[in-house]
Amino acid sequence: MDQQAVIEFYLANQWLVLPVFILLVIGVALLWFGGLVAALVALGNRQWLWGIPTLILGPFTGLPYALTYPGRAEYARSLMLRGLALALASLLLLFLVWLFT
Repeated sequence: MDQQAVIEFYLANQWLVLPVFILLVIGVALLWFGGLVAALVALGNRQWLWGIPTLILGPFTGLPYALTYPGRAEYARSLMLRGLALALASLLLLFLVWLFT
């Protein structure tokens, strides 16, 4: 796959690619914001070994923290799971559009 083919694909399917890309960006933003909320929850509960890495790595350590402590980080968990679902759904839709065109 060369660069010209990718550009032609996106130009031919702008009506679908741009809204799906916007949904992807919203999903990633929810995922990272949920990671920051999980870091604040962990630091507020004086769980330094969870809070400091989550502050740096965002959802990569925030999602395991939110799944491990569901009572404390309920809001962070809901943000990250919704963001992850939205990002994965939009990536799947982009892949299906690429596959069938």
